[in-house]
Amino acid sequence: MNRTSLCIKMLLLLKARGKMNTQQLADELETNPRNIREFKKELITAGYNIKEYKGRYGGYRLDETNLFPVLALSPAQKQALMEAREFMHAQGYEKESELNEAIDKVLNSTSSALPPQRIYMDAPNLSMTDKEKDMMETMQQALKQKHCVLLTYQSRNQDHADTFLMDPYEIIHYHDAYYVLGYSHKRNDYRIYRISQERMFACVFQERKFLRDSHFHIEQYVGKNSLIKGEFVRVFVRVDPEVQPQFRELYWGMDVKEKDNVFQFLVEDFFVVYRQLFSFADQVEIIAPDHVRQAYQAQLQLILRKYIV
Repeated sequence: MNRTSLCIKMLLLLKARGKMNTQQLADELETNPRNIREFKKELITAGYNIKEYKGRYGGYRLDETNLFPVLALSPAQKQALMEAREFMHAQGYEKESELNEAIDKVLNSTSSALPPQRIYMDAPNLSMTDKEKDMMETMQQALKQKHCVLLTYQSRNQDHADTFLMDPYEIIHYHDAYYVLGYSHKRNDYRIYRISQERMFACVFQERKFLRDSHFHIEQYVGKNSLIKGEFVRVFVRVDPEVQPQFRELYWGMDVKEKDNVFQFLVEDFFVVYRQLFSFADQVEIIAPDHVRQAYQAQLQLILRKYIV
């Protein structure tokens, strides 16, 4: 029986019998007692209020006075919730942990899937073998539906391949290769894996689902001291509405977002960005950070000097 089925069975047991202790639940579910607390966490995240009682006569009880209904949120509404979480994180909201837990409960109780995750690309013509394409499709499906994958992978410093569970968080194109950034159940930490048949020998979709960590932010994993090395900077650009369709067609960087005519993205190679901005003339404007804006101004002034008599 998979993890999801065990959680559902635990919920039904509590609903039918009232309070049960850890050993009783473990015996009924035929699982290790240590797993019961994890099942409780997953049920709480899904919107069920599982009360825990300490002491000799303690145990777990389902609070049926506060059950979540199944919500029918539109993709735009779910996207707004996720953007609200990012906005409050940027503002340094003091109750961020509680807010994240509340949003997780809402998103995990919806009746439809979350919006698909973005694939970041910096070269549209990268060739892939049929096997790599199959692994990419499996990874995309697992990421979109929040399912684990069983990965068989050989790291550069290993002489053999390991097989382990992984929760896929982001698919990234970086320096002429595709990577998946995810949580390794073997390492109990986030790792990055190259989607290449030379390293990734198998990627198998699993029925087991995972709960995306609400504290995960991609900026933690790109940069000179992170999993993806480089000097990354988040840039904000105001774009006139009439050229936004053309603007969206171009690659600008990783983690692209837009709101109220302002686009933001993570950039490492500014040469390409400056060249593309110049092609939009006065219909785009760098508004932050200041040092990037000033560097672009300096480039424009150098060009202008060639034409001033």
